[in-house]
Amino acid sequence: MNSVILSLMISFTVDVGSSNGLYRAAVRYGGGSELITSSLTLYDAYDNVLYVKNNITMNTFYVCDNGNVFALNEHRLYFYRVDGSEMLLQELSYPNGFGFSPDNTVFFASDRAGLFAYSDEGSLTGKYRPGRLFASTNGGAAVAVISADTLFVYQSGGLVDREFLSSPYVLDVYFSGDGESIVVRLPGDIRVIYDLHRREWVEQK
Repeated sequence: MNSVILSLMISFTVDVGSSNGLYRAAVRYGGGSELITSSLTLYDAYDNVLYVKNNITMNTFYVCDNGNVFALNEHRLYFYRVDGSEMLLQELSYPNGFGFSPDNTVFFASDRAGLFAYSDEGSLTGKYRPGRLFASTNGGAAVAVISADTLFVYQSGGLVDREFLSSPYVLDVYFSGDGESIVVRLPGDIRVIYDLHRREWVEQK
C-alpha cells in the first residue's frame, strides 16, 4: 500500500509599524507545521528599505518610534538598530509579557527572572520584580506590577508600596489617563483604584 505525504508550505507577510507611522517592519513567515521567520525588512516613512535580515530565529517584533526594533523568541530578546546592527539584550526564562510604555520610549520584557525595562536605544534602564501583568506611565516614570495577589508600585525605579488584593485572579492593570492612579480589574468586572500620591486604595467600582 502506497502512502502519500503532502507537505503544506505556508508563507505570509505581516506588517509591524511604529506608533508614529515613520517606520514599518515587513515580517515574512514561512514553513510547514512550524512557522519560521524567513525575512525581516525595515522601511522608513517613504518606503525606502533600510535593511533586510534573512533566516533569523526571532518570531515577534516591536518597532520603536526611532526605527529601532526589539525582536524575540521564547529564548532570547534581541535589539536591531536602525542601521541593521544587532545585539543580544538578554536570555529569556519562561517569558510572559512584552510591550511599550504609552509614549513608546520604554520597552518592557517580563520573564521568570523579573520585569526588565529598556530605552528605545537598547539600554537597560530598570528591573522590577517578576509579574504576569504590568503597566507603566510615559517614560516608565511609574510602574505597576501584579505578582500573585499583590500590587507592587514603583516610582523613579524604586519600590514605593505594595498592596494586597482581594483576589489573585487579576484580569488587567493599567494607569488612568492622567497617570495619577492605577486601576486593577478583578473578576466580575470589579475595578479597584489606587491613588499614586496618597499611596492607598481610594475607590472600588
